[in-house]
Amino acid sequence: MAVIMEGGQTHFYEEIEPFCRWRRTEDIDIVELHLPPGVKKEHIKIQINNNGLLTITGCCPVDQTTSIKFSKETKVAKNCRRNEIRAKFSKGVLYVTMPKTSPLAAAPSVASKGNTSEARDHKADDDTSNISKCASEFHSKFGSLRQRLWRKTVVEGVAAVVVVAAAVVGAVKAYQYFMASPV
Repeated sequence: MAVIMEGGQTHFYEEIEPFCRWRRTEDIDIVELHLPPGVKKEHIKIQINNNGLLTITGCCPVDQTTSIKFSKETKVAKNCRRNEIRAKFSKGVLYVTMPKTSPLAAAPSVASKGNTSEARDHKADDDTSNISKCASEFHSKFGSLRQRLWRKTVVEGVAAVVVVAAAVVGAVKAYQYFMASPV
């Protein structure tokens, strides 16, 4: 949580990393970014630099003194056609579509129907590709969750300890009360 003083008024910013899901195929990559409620298209900024780093940032006001800031950075595929990247925002989800150059145009292959060993090699390549897709999704989902959990403020941690301590003290007092009362 960041605090900024603006003209004598305090403004709070909660910084979050939104949940991100990747969908990858041979010819296209799609990033789904699940944004907090209240975010509008005007609040979102998407940039890509010369090194292929896609940056999605934004800030959304919650009320007069509080806003939510979010940020997500990811590296795009080397064979991505950067000038054809498109974004669509619908029902709280930002879809960034990144078309790729055709793998057939990049590396043509000659295949015959009778060659079963080559068919097996393509199957093995597809299996390896699926495994890497699953691993990528797993790291994307749980990596951002881990980062969000670690970003909790000290105040929230102290508040949780105080609530637990109060519950324990209350339970002890209730036990003492019932044990002291005559049956």
